[in-house]
Amino acid sequence: MKIRKFLKNFVPYSWEPSTDDIANSIGKNPNEITRFDTNVSHKTPIEWLEELSKEFNNLEINRYPDSSYISVRKLLADYCSCNVDNLILTNGADEGLFMIGSMFIEPSSDVILSTPTYSYYEKMIQIMGGNVKEITRNSDFSDDFTKISDSINDNTSLIILCSPNNPTGNLVDKNSLEKLLSSSDVPVVVDEAYFEFTNETVADLVNLYDNLIVVRTFSKAFGLAGLRVGYLLSSISTTSLLNKVRPPNSVGELSVNLSRIALNNIDWIANNVTEILSEKILFIEQVSKIKNVDIIPSTSNFMLLKFTNTGGADIYEKLLRKGIVVRDVSGTPGLENYIRINIGLHDENNKLIQAIEEVSV
Repeated sequence: MKIRKFLKNFVPYSWEPSTDDIANSIGKNPNEITRFDTNVSHKTPIEWLEELSKEFNNLEINRYPDSSYISVRKLLADYCSCNVDNLILTNGADEGLFMIGSMFIEPSSDVILSTPTYSYYEKMIQIMGGNVKEITRNSDFSDDFTKISDSINDNTSLIILCSPNNPTGNLVDKNSLEKLLSSSDVPVVVDEAYFEFTNETVADLVNLYDNLIVVRTFSKAFGLAGLRVGYLLSSISTTSLLNKVRPPNSVGELSVNLSRIALNNIDWIANNVTEILSEKILFIEQVSKIKNVDIIPSTSNFMLLKFTNTGGADIYEKLLRKGIVVRDVSGTPGLENYIRINIGLHDENNKLIQAIEEVSV
């Protein structure tokens, strides 16, 4: 079967294995596995599911959903303090990124990434036929805006930034971003998947700069990673452009209705964030006492841990044998001695702390 030539040697995004697969690989039961590798909330909003169940008889799942998703967008407009026409609902943030790539990336054009960062960006760019131009972050993992600006030329089609950045946890500097936006008409994406953990945003700039697009998701603080709902924030004129490449009816009826319920229960989200950040403080206090481990400051629900006496891959394997799954980022240049973890529930975090103490010696 004939396929695009570049796909013959293309290495796809590294999907997270299922808990069952992980358990089978190390000879454990799935209920013995504790995961800290996906940066999602470990708390499930059961109350929202119960509320949704009461509406089942009225859900017309035999029909396509309202393709404007106006019921959710109105609530999002209140949540984001913007106009409904600044918003596009998407099937997860990744579909939003794919839409942006479809709109702006010309074959063989350059897309600037501030690396290390979320690995799916690179895959999306390659699928679109673009060239990845990596700008290495500063030693403190902040974006090197000087080099980013100097790298822009006539072949630059897009710039993608992440705030807080995955996996380093630092924010995009807003003043530097504004200078970048005003000095060039190249579209700039700021991925704010973890916005709720920082309450720091650049979304208030979208009506000032048509070349700014903010990406967000319900997968993290909302506790709805399995729902696959995200959204884009941009100026009304840019939103109109992006709607040209929006797939039809990609967000299902159940997702639309559960999203609406979530946005009517913002207090749950705020409380979830507060609990996670409180646990993060306790986690840092305990891990800071462990020899051979350095904590990289993070503004989000995840963080990098650096091991001064061994590689990240070694720590990953040792933790895995204990039924603990973290993100092995050691294959990323500059992160050879690191793993990434996200904050879980109190008992889970204590289990992780004890395991780190055992494997770091």
